[in-house]
Amino acid sequence: MPSEFAEVGLTIRTAAERAIVPRFRSLESSAITEKSPGDWVTDADHEAEEIITRALQQIDPGVHVIGEEASAADPSLLAEADTHDRVWVLDPLDGTKAFISGSPDFATMVALVEHDMVSAAWIWQPIHGRMFTAVRGSGAFADGVRLTPPTSPGEFKDSWRGVLRTRYMPAELRASALDGFAASGLGHSEVTASGVAYPMAATGDLTHALYWRTLPWDHAPGTLIAQEAGLVVARLDGSEYRPWDRRYGVLTAANQRVWDVVRGSLPADLNDVSVE
Repeated sequence: MPSEFAEVGLTIRTAAERAIVPRFRSLESSAITEKSPGDWVTDADHEAEEIITRALQQIDPGVHVIGEEASAADPSLLAEADTHDRVWVLDPLDGTKAFISGSPDFATMVALVEHDMVSAAWIWQPIHGRMFTAVRGSGAFADGVRLTPPTSPGEFKDSWRGVLRTRYMPAELRASALDGFAASGLGHSEVTASGVAYPMAATGDLTHALYWRTLPWDHAPGTLIAQEAGLVVARLDGSEYRPWDRRYGVLTAANQRVWDVVRGSLPADLNDVSVE
């Protein structure tokens, strides 16, 4: 992994520099497509994914690679992921909506999954110029500086700031979740992209992050970085996050106390909803 680690980081930077940064705030409308209502993709997504996929296949020949856009075109790539012991997953442009709007809050992400556990992760934020990385058991880093567990937030929950992504929840559950957050005095940030939210949580700029849909390219990189930085990451029933687990919901928090408070503000039966 040490030699691969540097190669993957360089690959991500190169892909962003070639395919994403030149299009930032310069996108033509013809370069934007709506895959499904509210789910956008651009030429930058496609080109960056192609660059990274080819590079990963050279770095790690014969190993399965699942990109978000390739999986959208061929769902069997994800459906068969758990039949492989070693898989690379990538999101070429996490936060496409932010990218289209001209916000710098987007990222390029890659993770290595071995035996259904994330073993290494990279998140590159090209406009912010920050690289977050992690190797299981060896810590998480921001621009090469090791991350330490964030300071425990104060007792007053109205000072906490987190991410509550309820877009894909059924309407009645979404209403209950929002009501629970409001009743508990929990505030939320406008940040939505997981490639921004997980690093913010890992550095203490967010206290918690709840995502309902948990596709592996969106969450495998960030969950490992958060865990290796000392945060608590778990499914809504408290079980361990695994990339090929198709259930809804993953909650990350600064510590177990915050995790328990945030989970306690949500409907108890959220974890009983069927898989994706």
